[in-house]
Amino acid sequence: MGPDDLLLLVMLVALTLYALLGGADFGAGVWEFTTALQSTDKQRQHIYKAIGPVWEANHVWLIFVLVILMNGFPVAFAALSRALWLPLLLALCGIVFRGAGYAFRSYSRGTGRELAMWESVFAIASTATPLFLGASVGAVASGQLAIAADGQYEASHLTGWMSSFAVFTGFYAVGMCAYLAAVYLAREAAVAKEDDLTQLWRQRSLSTGLWMGLLSIGGLAMVSIEAPTLAAGFAHRGWPLVVVSLACGIGSLIEVWRNNFLRAVIASSGAVAAVLWGWAVSQYPLIVPPTITSGVSKAPDNILWTMLVVITVGAVFLLPSLSYLFVLFKSNRQRPY
Repeated sequence: MGPDDLLLLVMLVALTLYALLGGADFGAGVWEFTTALQSTDKQRQHIYKAIGPVWEANHVWLIFVLVILMNGFPVAFAALSRALWLPLLLALCGIVFRGAGYAFRSYSRGTGRELAMWESVFAIASTATPLFLGASVGAVASGQLAIAADGQYEASHLTGWMSSFAVFTGFYAVGMCAYLAAVYLAREAAVAKEDDLTQLWRQRSLSTGLWMGLLSIGGLAMVSIEAPTLAAGFAHRGWPLVVVSLACGIGSLIEVWRNNFLRAVIASSGAVAAVLWGWAVSQYPLIVPPTITSGVSKAPDNILWTMLVVITVGAVFLLPSLSYLFVLFKSNRQRPY
């Protein structure tokens, strides 16, 4: 395994962590959006206490992925920046406005109308961000981006990224975030011994999980129709991860039904992780289908090895600190609302 493969593996691990941690945080805002901001103060405070104050730390993983891509695979980074500038810019705006909405809603002493405005900003931005990030992933996975081997983009910079598969993956990402959030929040409520909140999020977990199961089946059909190269990769290499995702998804619903929320969190996380890893394994060695592979787009090996050393040293400090941050702010969850 060369340094380029090792860096791709590190990127995939970071992307998985962002999907599991950041995705659940986005999902909290998705629920605010889909319930038309009708949550009670108690329900809203449960959401905010569950995602804060570690919510901003989750974006470290996205920044980490982008930095590795930019420095380790500059041709692929340039190609994606040209082809996906619009959805990525919209996702970035969502991240910024979501943070502003969360901060001003949580700490502002303004009027009820002002707080409602910031709640709306938080909910809309939380939904828009995974929508556009998911659409960007779908545009790449479809293999339909008009990108040459040298990274030049040869289609419309406004609409060239749009396809039925990109739209599907955008909404799939929103649903995935909503499901993760529902399961995580059910466990948070159970730990806090809030029976009414536990039942609320249990019901939402079950209903969203069933919908995601149907969407996953539809997604496999979409892959076979819209992304034949990716479908071939699933058939040859990625199918075990499809099975794992299916098993974890069913298992998470069973554990939610049994009120075993810790196991449900583990199983739902496994289902999402298996989807990401199945996509990556099936698409490998392509980074940007149909032409840009890791071998074509990588930086010189000495740069890649240097990056791996720096990442290893940084992980020694980052991972324990981040773990302690979660432990510190999640250990006392039984304070009254």
